[in-house]
Order: sequence, then structure tokens, then C-alpha cells
Amino acid sequence: MFNFTDNRKTIKEISSMFADGSLIVDQTYQRRSVWSEKDKIRLIETVLLNLIIPVLFFWKAETDPDTGLSITHIVDGQQRIKAICSFIDNEFKLKPQFLLDATAKEKYANKYFKDLSSEDKKAFWNYQLMVIDIDPSATRPDIITMFNRLNLTDYNLNDQEKRNSMSGEFAALARELSEYTIWDEKRLFTAPDIRRMKDVEFCASLVLLYRRGIIDQTDQSALNQAYEELQTGYSDAESDKEAVCKAIDAVPQFFVSEEVSKFLKKKTQLYTLFSVIFYMQRNGLDVDENLLNRFQSFVKLYSVFSNDMDLADQIGEDEKTLFDWLKKYKLASSEGLNKHTNRMIRFNVLKDFMFGLTPALQTAEDELYSKMLAASIDPTDDPDEEI
Repeated sequence: MFNFTDNRKTIKEISSMFADGSLIVDQTYQRRSVWSEKDKIRLIETVLLNLIIPVLFFWKAETDPDTGLSITHIVDGQQRIKAICSFIDNEFKLKPQFLLDATAKEKYANKYFKDLSSEDKKAFWNYQLMVIDIDPSATRPDIITMFNRLNLTDYNLNDQEKRNSMSGEFAALARELSEYTIWDEKRLFTAPDIRRMKDVEFCASLVLLYRRGIIDQTDQSALNQAYEELQTGYSDAESDKEAVCKAIDAVPQFFVSEEVSKFLKKKTQLYTLFSVIFYMQRNGLDVDENLLNRFQSFVKLYSVFSNDMDLADQIGEDEKTLFDWLKKYKLASSEGLNKHTNRMIRFNVLKDFMFGLTPALQTAEDELYSKMLAASIDPTDDPDEEI
């Protein structure tokens, strides 16, 4: 068992520790918590009004025996500290629409830290935060248990957040892949997705897709197994990383239109595209203009397709072939999204459309599109939000 002590630290003390690296966030077990601009502004407003903010939890994890310098972990409170430090660095201003107090609106609206009066800056630096210092004798498993319990009062940890508390080589690779800029540049994950580590989970699934091919992921067992079995001795880590990174690098080329971007923001469709890209890698196929045009044509047809369409008396044999492919793909994107069968259907339809169309089927595309467009009443977004 270990002890706790109550303490107080000023914003100046905490920001200095954070800046010099003696106060850190250990991402290997912490859940992400991406605050909105509104959250940050209201925290700063609370400080400026000299009101109380929730307690912070620190753990002095390591001390250098020769120098006495130590590394302290933020067990709880990382977003409060990050928000305070980013305000000090003038990274955001206090937008009036997010301020709650009338006095604060009048005094601080649209101000950066640099715009505060000298007296307000002094008060800000000297504002004291309540800190619970966890005894250095606590072990890392103790801290992980405490972290999980502290966050139960917010919302229960999801499966990926629980997996993230497991250190290991597979976990490290999934986190590294989630830092790729494409996810943010193409806005493929929302702030809530990132907060609940859905981006890390998606990247972990991509590694499994490359390693094992298309598998059933209707539950969490495959990911759980990978996190456990590949904690150490992950001999394929570098080659897996190289292959998945190569696939991720290829994806931006496919964002050729707004219509395609909307399609690929669905995790189901993005996962299916990765399935095809891995197929291309294994068969030595490159991304070229013709391939991108084929993909765009598929998305164009899919965007106007509806299961309610009845074109039996209006389309020829080649058009019917394409129509049936679209129907199979649509059904496989509407329910049981992570079932092996439906993942295979989506993969095979998209692969065949991109690589297997005969000249006759290609000729039938435009005519089918015109007929479906005329028949469409109110095409709706796919319900697919999983992978």
C-alpha cells in the first residue's frame, strides 16, 4: 500500500515543470482527452476569477540518484495543465461566446495571455492548484489501477482505452501509426474519436489486416489477443510497420473529390480501401491515374445507389451486373459491418470494380449512373461507422 499527501503548487511552478520535462504525461497508459476550445477557455476563466478547479494527481516516478532530479507523471489533470500552458503561450484567446461570467466577458473577452494587465498576469502565475502527490513507492501497476479508477467517475474506459494501459511492442506500433498526419489532415477522426482512442484502435486493426488478412472483428478478441501476445518478441514489428506505413502513404492519392472524401470518412469504407491497397502491395500493383479513376467511378455510382431502387425493366445485362455488385456492397455496409463475410464482400466488389471490369461493363457505367440518378429520391448517408 502507498500513501498520498496534499500539496499546493502555483501555475508558475507547474508550467515550469511541464516546460522543462520534469512533469510529463505517460501516454502508454493514459486515455486521451482532447479538450475543445470552449473547455479550455472556461478553465482559464475559472482561474482568472480565482475560483477552484479540480485537484491534480502527480506521481514522482523516477529520481536520479546522482543529481536528485526527478520525473513526475501527471496521473490525472493532463488537459487542465496543457490548457493552462497553451494559454500562457498565447495559443488561444478568450472568445466571449464561451465565457460564462458577465464580469469576465467585460474584462477578458478576446484577450490572449499577453493582453492581460500586469496585475492579472501576476495573479494568474500565483494561482495555486491543489495537488495530490502519490508516494514514490507506488508501482506502475498501482498507478494504472488508480488512473482507471479515477476515470470511472467520467465514463467507463472502452476496450481500446483498457488495451492502451498495456505497454508493449504492438501497442507502441498502433500508437505510432495513429500519429500520422493524414488522419488529421483529412479529418478522418472526430475529437470524440481521438478522445476515446478510436484512431489507435483503427490503426491496430490495420496492422492485423496486414498480418492476418481480412478477419472477423465482431468482438474485441482479435485485438486483445494481439496486444497480449505481441507485448514482447514482436519479430515482425519493423516489416509490419513498413508495409502499413506504405499503405497509409498511398491513401491521400485517393482523395480526388469531395464525394470521395465523404465516402472515405466512413471507417467501413476506409478499411475496405486499405484491404485493396494491401492486395495491391502483395501483387506488385501501383496506384496510377486509371486506378484512381476507377475508384472515383465506383464512389460516384455508389453515392446515388439505393436499396429501394427497382430498375429491373430499365437496365441491360451489363448494367444489371454492376447494379447487383452495388447492392451487395451496400448490404455489406449496412449491418454486421465487422463480420468476416461482409468485409470479404466489400473487398471483392471494390477489387473487382477497380481491376476486373470488362470494356462492356465500363461502357455500362455511365448509362447505369444516369438511370439511378433519375430514380433516386433522397439518397441518405450510409449508417456504417465501424470498420
